[in-house]
Amino acid sequence: MSKKKNKDEYIDDGHTVYNMDVDGMPYRRVKPKDDNLNVTKAEKKAIIKAAFAQYTPFIICAIICFIITMIIISFWLK
Repeated sequence: MSKKKNKDEYIDDGHTVYNMDVDGMPYRRVKPKDDNLNVTKAEKKAIIKAAFAQYTPFIICAIICFIITMIIISFWLK
């Protein structure tokens, strides 16, 4: 003797369960920035200089690897 469960009919009320905002989409809601990051111009310059100092070896290594690869390919195709 099983009883049938009465399911309510689903009615879409339009609310979302998950935030679907994607960067670059025209309907994206921009939230105000509240980073409380107060740095001076000298500190900003120091931050940029440190970033360049950290990324420069990786960029140079990538360029050198690309050049070596192009040289090897040119010898291989001759």
